[in-house]
Amino acid sequence: MVEVYKLRCTLSGHKSDVRAVTCLSDTRIVSASRDLTARTWHISKEGCDGCEDMVLLGHTNYVSAVCCQELDKECRILTGSHDKLIRGYNSMSPEALFTLEGHKDTVCTLAVGNHKTIISGSWDKSIKIWKEEKCVSTLTGHEAAVWCVLVMSAVNITGHVDDLIVISGSADRTIRIWCLRGFNQDISSPEIILLNSLIEHKDCVRALARIDDSRFLSASNDASIRAWDATTGKCIGEFYGHTNFVYGLACSPNFPKFVSCGEDRSIRVWLLPSASEWAPEKHFSCFQTILLPCQSAWCVAMVPNGDIIVGGSDSMIRIFSCDSTRQASSDILKLYETELANFKITVPSSSGAGDLVLNNLPGVEALTRPGKSEGQILVINDNGRSVCYQWSSHDTRWIEVGDVVGSQPSNRQVHEGKEYDFVFTVDIDDSMPGLKLPYNRTEDPWFAAHSFIQRHDLPAGYLDTVANFIIQNAGPPINPVVSNDLSHSDPFTGAHRYIPNSFSSTITKSTTNGTSVFASHFPPDTFISMKSISLGPLMTKLESFNVQSPIPLNNEFLEACRKFNIDDCTETEAVYLTTHILDAINKWTPDTIFPLLDILRCLVFWPISSDIIFETTNWNYLLLISFNNPDLSSANCLLMLRLLVNSLAADGPRFIDAIQRQFLSSSSSSSLTNSSDKPNVVPKSLITAVGITGRLVELVNDNKLQFVTRKPHQVALACLMYNMSVLVHLAKPFSIESNIFPQLRFISGVCIRISLNILSLALDHGCSGVTQLHPEAVNHLFVSIGTCLLSVTSGLNSTDEQLKTQRIRILASAMIGLKDLPQSVDNDVNIDNNVEEFTAWESVRKIINYWITTPTVCSNVRACASQLLSILE
Repeated sequence: MVEVYKLRCTLSGHKSDVRAVTCLSDTRIVSASRDLTARTWHISKEGCDGCEDMVLLGHTNYVSAVCCQELDKECRILTGSHDKLIRGYNSMSPEALFTLEGHKDTVCTLAVGNHKTIISGSWDKSIKIWKEEKCVSTLTGHEAAVWCVLVMSAVNITGHVDDLIVISGSADRTIRIWCLRGFNQDISSPEIILLNSLIEHKDCVRALARIDDSRFLSASNDASIRAWDATTGKCIGEFYGHTNFVYGLACSPNFPKFVSCGEDRSIRVWLLPSASEWAPEKHFSCFQTILLPCQSAWCVAMVPNGDIIVGGSDSMIRIFSCDSTRQASSDILKLYETELANFKITVPSSSGAGDLVLNNLPGVEALTRPGKSEGQILVINDNGRSVCYQWSSHDTRWIEVGDVVGSQPSNRQVHEGKEYDFVFTVDIDDSMPGLKLPYNRTEDPWFAAHSFIQRHDLPAGYLDTVANFIIQNAGPPINPVVSNDLSHSDPFTGAHRYIPNSFSSTITKSTTNGTSVFASHFPPDTFISMKSISLGPLMTKLESFNVQSPIPLNNEFLEACRKFNIDDCTETEAVYLTTHILDAINKWTPDTIFPLLDILRCLVFWPISSDIIFETTNWNYLLLISFNNPDLSSANCLLMLRLLVNSLAADGPRFIDAIQRQFLSSSSSSSLTNSSDKPNVVPKSLITAVGITGRLVELVNDNKLQFVTRKPHQVALACLMYNMSVLVHLAKPFSIESNIFPQLRFISGVCIRISLNILSLALDHGCSGVTQLHPEAVNHLFVSIGTCLLSVTSGLNSTDEQLKTQRIRILASAMIGLKDLPQSVDNDVNIDNNVEEFTAWESVRKIINYWITTPTVCSNVRACASQLLSILE
């Protein structure tokens, strides 16, 4: 007789969803969670006690996979994470022994084979085989994320004991069986053979489990579990019972059963058929259904003694046993049933009572009739309450498992203190469960999807799926409007992160005439500054580095840093900080100086400090530890970009004001260049910033920096292009570039070229490409292009059509990388006479139209791109 499972114990300690569990032994288990940790736990051998043993740290994002590897003298714990890394630990130590790097996206599944072999699957659609802590093979072919991998014996499948058999399940709905020929013979490059591709599941394949040497199980989002013969690739049985996504599977070689878990709050226990019972298209039902007091049962494992471990969305780990000696006391079991009964099952609808009409439900008398099958659900009207019961065929009774509640009578749902028409729970991927997607029908669904992806750092390729999900479930939008309240982050990480306030709190605009806003998108007359600084986290990081440095900073300087206030700092204090920061930067290692650079970028607002910073020796070293060395911290590069932005915001208005005053007082009214009193000194900061701008295009194309994934860098570089265009625009009336500042002559072409280069990065990704770039950066880039075009063509005695042709030629020249811009245009010029320019212009027009017509583009970006097109066509 097969005994039924009952609660043994509950383990608490994780702070978020438990995404993976496995066991080291009968008394020791391992779990992984979205709280960025993996943990080990001790369980009493025969009792019902359990406690946390060890916290495994090191990952910087959700831990989504865990498995154990038995070696000759030790047992290792392997973890995979949303940070794209695999970490290996000795089972007795919380410190990582090694880190495996190679995947380009979340590592969401792990398995082990013989001879220290590790198999990993990832969102990047690949399976990697690792040996001796090195990647030796990569299996590609899946068209979506690989969510599960399994190692099988090759004896019954290929007949060669030295072959490695890997089975993979994917979000592309397929299961693939791979053979690495002769892998166990240490062949350097084993032949990779795809033995079979199994296509019967109707949705994503989420889990795999081995039955024996030739058979395995698969679970899917289509709510089914299937059994397969690996030798033939045939489905030999189907298991139905789950009512929602099936997330996990576990088998034990010691028992003729397996377990599964899923989004329907349940663990289900299944008996394995005998050899004669297997048959294609034959359906099997579950033996026992165990409900949990949480929405999602994410992962399940079987202990060698037959107990079941399950991890849930409520951050708890629960263990169930079919051995009465290891089951909880009757009092604990009653408390567990009470916890189930108190669970609220939400069924949203306009009436607030879900699809269930309370008066039409059966009364409590329905509980006197036995259920028809294990796990059957019955909802009754119990004195005005919609109560859900589940039938236990083993206890021959109905068990209360929760109240059925509707959404609020107003049909509005509250999320983070705000009301929405809908708050969807979206299961995006294996490492990102249960994400809340709030939505109002007055929103553009594409922009809501965009914001959701930005908020949760999801791959851009998910945009279409999320947007279509919203449209299908919420219906068409009502007068959709969009918002542009997106944030950016600074280089600190973890608890020492800058507070990502809205962009308006970080970027301010300085003007030469006191006006801080402008009617149209371009040309603006203001400079952007990036003054915001989080001094508390900065000092924590600085003091941490100072303790480790062989050349520590003195206490007087540290105290000056603590007291720094950009709005209340004297010139003497600014100069003191500047000289000491530059001295420290020369002595400290480049990877530890970014807190100092963060203060330095704010000191350029004091003229003397600015001159010191841009002194040739100092500036050359700053370049050496930032733009000139792509192997160094990306934070250095980011902060140097912000320093350049601030240098233009500080010295640009001062320089333009000085030129304007000199111009007005000059005896010559035609041009400042004809005045004997014209100023002949341009601030070092402006000369340096203009001089280096042409080299910054390399940042966009730097594979190591991965510019397309770094939105703070995008915003900083876009702000720099914006400020450059403002400088060109404000200097134009005084013909400064003719004599005083000749470097300005070609800066418009450089700004346009860099801006187009960045804007074009989105085009290869369709609608989802919008998420590749920060909308604030895109807006500034279009303003920069428009301002540069108007500045270069201002003052020309030409018709409107000729000016448009001239601007098109400028854009085409920038697109094909020409160094010089045409300075005049003949009346009979026709762009069609130059095939290269015409082709380049078509590429530019494609970029502009993309940002006008793509549904997910913010309204202000779309308007800015439209204004640009209006001055061209």
